[in-house]
Amino acid sequence: MSDVLRRSREASGGGPRRRPPKAALGLVKVDPDYADEFPDGDPACTELFATLVRTGEALWEELERCMTASLDVPTAAANTLTAIEGAGRPLTPTEIGDRIYKSSATITTTLDALERRGWARRTPNPDDRRSVLVEITDDGRAVADQITAGVRKLELAVLADVTAAERTKLLELLGKVLTATARTADQPPIPLTGRRNRPARLQYQPADQQPRRQP
Repeated sequence: MSDVLRRSREASGGGPRRRPPKAALGLVKVDPDYADEFPDGDPACTELFATLVRTGEALWEELERCMTASLDVPTAAANTLTAIEGAGRPLTPTEIGDRIYKSSATITTTLDALERRGWARRTPNPDDRRSVLVEITDDGRAVADQITAGVRKLELAVLADVTAAERTKLLELLGKVLTATARTADQPPIPLTGRRNRPARLQYQPADQQPRRQP
């Protein structure tokens, strides 16, 4: 068991068992028979791709945990609030959705929550009767100041083991990944088909033929 997993279990004490954070799973590693299973694949690419996905999910998970503990709001609501605050002017719900990559339905629900807390308000849009403008309140601005400063502390904690030079290099490498991803996304979707040799360890075995577990 990794030290991270062990500490997570110890921290739970005698109460309900808390699932270890996704980050505790560590790097994704392929099986030794990868080359036989996927003759057209590359093990390093698979490990890196899957690890990048896991890293993004782990970072979001920790951000969500801290946001809930500090403000009792989901990260989506905090992102919406900071997007409104950072614009420096009232925004339409569509503009907010474009800035944080959320659907109109999600934006509507989030704005309802922000208004209930008194952090934002909707006013008629003088340029479009079918739309509204969303502006931040003084209380919402104070919360946005707290959120943005607090996230800086989280960033420092998460990247504490990465040197300044490594951070610069990592940004460069991630920039290449994002550029290639954007280029791929600008093309027709890659058909998710290919060759796979199913290994013996994954051969299907009916339940009535599986060895019985000893009590």
